[in-house]
Amino acid sequence: MDVGDALRILGLETSPSWESVRAAHRAAIRTAHPDAGGDAASAARVNEAYDVLRRITDGGDRPVPSPAPTPPSAPRSDAREPRRRVVGADDPMDVLMRLADAAHDIGDVVFVDPNAGILEVVVGDAPAVGQLAVTVSEPTADTDGVPVAFTLEPLGVTPAPSIHDVVANLMGRLRHRRRG
Repeated sequence: MDVGDALRILGLETSPSWESVRAAHRAAIRTAHPDAGGDAASAARVNEAYDVLRRITDGGDRPVPSPAPTPPSAPRSDAREPRRRVVGADDPMDVLMRLADAAHDIGDVVFVDPNAGILEVVVGDAPAVGQLAVTVSEPTADTDGVPVAFTLEPLGVTPAPSIHDVVANLMGRLRHRRRG
């Protein structure tokens, strides 16, 4: 995470005072923390942003530098790039429950909302830990099965595992359970 990302996550403009950084962190963590209705991934991102700015400024002893300009066509990191799959089935609830069952083999299932079609799983080994979010949608006329989207966000200062590897592992376990 760079300075620009950290400022954006905390909702700050360029070159804020250290007091503004601290106040923005407190405000952001109040809404992002799981105890306040947020989720672990969001809280981790807020804390990571604060830690980046704290390190860069030596705990507020130096000014926050201006972020480097981002090229307009900067590629997204692998961890944030959504992956989409279609699972051959007719019932999204069944797909979500089978994915949740298979997800126990690859990480810690931390959230399942059958009404919204959402599954969240903490995956990876420290320090490369991430939160996989799985969204199961209703089939449409142009899909042959149930659409499933995956995103993976890091939960610390190190990169998350590869979303490609995590999704391939999960889908492999899903297929294996289907056959077994």
